[in-house]
Amino acid sequence: MKRPDTDRVETTVATSDSIIVEQKALYTEDGVALTATTYSSPAPAEMTVLMLPGIGVPQRAFRHIARWFAERGARCVTVDYRGMGDSRTPGGVATATLSTWARNDAVAALEYAESSWPEPLMLVGHSFGGQVVGLAEAFQRVRAAVFIGSQFGQPRNWDGWQRFGLASYWFLILPALCALFKELPAWSGPAGPLPRGVAREWSRWGRSRDWYLSSQPGAEALLGRFPAPLMAYSIFDDSIAPPRAVSALLKRFSVTEAVRRDVTPDELGLARIGHVGLLRPSQETRPVWKEMLGFLRGHAAGRRHVHPVRQPG
Repeated sequence: MKRPDTDRVETTVATSDSIIVEQKALYTEDGVALTATTYSSPAPAEMTVLMLPGIGVPQRAFRHIARWFAERGARCVTVDYRGMGDSRTPGGVATATLSTWARNDAVAALEYAESSWPEPLMLVGHSFGGQVVGLAEAFQRVRAAVFIGSQFGQPRNWDGWQRFGLASYWFLILPALCALFKELPAWSGPAGPLPRGVAREWSRWGRSRDWYLSSQPGAEALLGRFPAPLMAYSIFDDSIAPPRAVSALLKRFSVTEAVRRDVTPDELGLARIGHVGLLRPSQETRPVWKEMLGFLRGHAAGRRHVHPVRQPG
């Protein structure tokens, strides 16, 4: 297997708050170049946290939480999947699917983190970034994981007009857009712009009764035996990952302690949180960031971490 090229450093920036931000070119098993970013403090790190984005979310969405974690002793690595953000190249766009994002791109980032530093490896996955643990064996090696809005997207996990709208998106709108565009434009949906291969596979998952489990051999087994303790955040006003959709994913974990942590706008004193709101920097989101970091830190040190949850419903 072709290892990520950890010697090609694109840029290194020492920020005013002493956090080092370093971009590197990584290479996947099939030779596609990706851009990864590392946030670290000059002091020794107690763990390395791989942060994987959701569909249509660039790695820069993690820049604030990654810097905040790094200031508190957690080295953070983010990456753009092929065809997205800083990894957008013609070859990357042409070969981009959800499967290559998970099995090639996310694994390349994980192997880069594993081979570069000896500290315990943790995962923070936003939306699709959490789903990858059922698509690649390599993620069985992480010590602990935090999911933010990670879900199974079958329409039955939504209610009312949202269920109808999502079914229309999977069965009508997204297939039509894939027929018209090689790359889906930003206005075309909640996650544009997207390479057509990504959108096509996403649509197939949405039309399936069990999301990706029937089309991805071994996925159900990987979820079932995932060994790392897991805290999954469910945001009550998240129309892309409502609590029932989050629980649909969590119910597939049978070995690990997988718990759902419900967050409401009222709890944080916000008018709205939405799908990416917990990644935004504010005084209101800091307590949740602190909770995430404490969960990961406890497992990095080998301690059982007790955290507040509401049981999946």
